[in-house]
Amino acid sequence: MKITCDILDTRLSTPAVINATLDKLSNKFADRRAKHLGYPYNLDFDAWPISQFGKFFINNLGDPYVGSHYATEVCGVEREVVDWFARVWECADPEEYWGAVGASGTEGNLWALYLARETLGNPVLIHSTEAHYSVPKAAKILRVEALTCEADHTGAICPDALREVVQANRHRCVILALTCGTTMKGAHDDIASCISVLDQVGIDPSRRFVHVDGALNAMVLPFVDGLPSGIRPSFRHGIDSMSTSGHKMIGTPMPCGVLVVRREHVRRVASTVSYLRSDDTTLMGSRNGHAVLAIWNRLTRLGIAGFRHFARTCIERADGFAGALRSASVPVLLNPCSLTVVFPKPSERLVNEYQLACHGNCAHAIVMPNVKADLIDRFVGDYTAEWPCNSRQKVFS
Repeated sequence: MKITCDILDTRLSTPAVINATLDKLSNKFADRRAKHLGYPYNLDFDAWPISQFGKFFINNLGDPYVGSHYATEVCGVEREVVDWFARVWECADPEEYWGAVGASGTEGNLWALYLARETLGNPVLIHSTEAHYSVPKAAKILRVEALTCEADHTGAICPDALREVVQANRHRCVILALTCGTTMKGAHDDIASCISVLDQVGIDPSRRFVHVDGALNAMVLPFVDGLPSGIRPSFRHGIDSMSTSGHKMIGTPMPCGVLVVRREHVRRVASTVSYLRSDDTTLMGSRNGHAVLAIWNRLTRLGIAGFRHFARTCIERADGFAGALRSASVPVLLNPCSLTVVFPKPSERLVNEYQLACHGNCAHAIVMPNVKADLIDRFVGDYTAEWPCNSRQKVFS
């Protein structure tokens, strides 16, 4: 059977047609980037510093702390990235922690929950109803029983609901998946309170594994002054692992993520691969060295001061955004120290134009560093022009 596809038709693939196609995509992306509000991507990046490496195949094989026979790798740079996060996330002794750069925050969640399963044997996974979809998906992949507990109206896990679920499973080992910046509402689970629940029910550290999904706000909250200690993304709470995304607040030009975990958990799964001259301790055998360089470039160029500026500026703009909508009598949810502004879902025209993320009757905009005042003002004007006509039909929840 002959299969044809226009994009592979050599009659069409002349240099002029190829260049025209790429130019068309570039123009489209530039236009869409200028009106992007709905997803937590930091589009305010400069890819030029790492563009010189586009001519190299950079592959981090095996364990980041061992390297491999393959010479075009950046495992040393990867270790610097992990050390940077170990400091920001307050790992007491960096030698006791292990980390790696992966394809996304989702990969970090999956690998962390795999390590948890291998550590605990036959545990039950508990997560809130507002957890990212990758958490229950990981449970299905790993064949781990997953239970949900309710979140409160802000989107944060409810300690009383958590206590009820943990109490009902007090004779089992528990994986607790918490979130630092929930997907739709940007809420922060109180890590300290949740661990206190485990302590009170009698789930001691030998029978639990606590993972924090910090895809977005684990790179925001560490740089906020006066933060309530309970929601601070920190290993000082006694957590076992934490992950974040590189393409969100960090601002890389490709999806990627970072996982940091207590080294003792990784030792349990490590196996030697002789032909790599390395250990198998990661989910993917081949890992993107370009992503490592992209994260390293942003961390070292911006530094703590740069991310502190990002956090302060974005939180202030989110407050202004919410205030502008409220002044037009629009009901808004904005959690403290969050970048996620939640409001009733507008028309499909505005959803598509501003690429809003929606769930039920709600939509949200996320104020990333590239979301400047002019874009916020434009959206607020467009939204409030519709609001008097739609307000009776909209239900905010």
